[in-house]
Amino acid sequence: MRFPLALLALLATLTLACGARADLRLATLEYPPYCSQHLPEGGSIVELTTRAFATQGHKVRVDFMPWARVRAALRDGHYQGALALWPQEVAEDQLRPSRPLFYSELGFFVREDTPVPFLDLAELRGRKVGVVRGYGYPRRLLQSGFTAEEAVDDVTNLRKLEAGRFDLVLLERAVGQHLIAATPELRGKLRWQPPALARVPLLAAFTEPRPGQPDWARVYERGLKVLLANGEYTRILQRHNAYPP
Repeated sequence: MRFPLALLALLATLTLACGARADLRLATLEYPPYCSQHLPEGGSIVELTTRAFATQGHKVRVDFMPWARVRAALRDGHYQGALALWPQEVAEDQLRPSRPLFYSELGFFVREDTPVPFLDLAELRGRKVGVVRGYGYPRRLLQSGFTAEEAVDDVTNLRKLEAGRFDLVLLERAVGQHLIAATPELRGKLRWQPPALARVPLLAAFTEPRPGQPDWARVYERGLKVLLANGEYTRILQRHNAYPP
């Protein structure tokens, strides 16, 4: 979820697709394999979104920034929507969600040589767990008793885990596997620890339409239906998210 992400946090907003003119602006973060300026077509959810709007004759500009800044930019009215959100984030920011675009497994990563077995989350009381500032984690996980410590992004948390500063990192399976594979100093040192604790839908979400502007949530839904009907939806997800179990 590449250039080092610490560098990305210091840069100004980076634009994936400007074109001569964009009809709407969406914000997102470095979140591979779903959203990344370093992946073909920007990752699965970015490609899915740009293609969906293209079927309706609209061009999209997608800007990358740290997640806390994505949410602040939405609240300030600088963007018409964001990718890719969890349901809790949509509710907190009072946005209009799309249909679920993809389902992701949320759980823990651990060091290869230091697994943390447990049968109940209550057994993790006192354990240090890396989380990302601004993410809408399920409340039942955050309230289960472990000590959550925030960072600006997931790769920072994984590096802290490898260094022994965390016992676990709470992260999506596909994202963590991608980051570990893409970060040489983490390869072979960290792994996903079953079971998945939650199956989380990833969404696009939009602000309420402004006077004189299209209802972008409805336009997006029409575009997704076109992609579903012609099979392109499935082809995009398969092309980007084919990870081994």
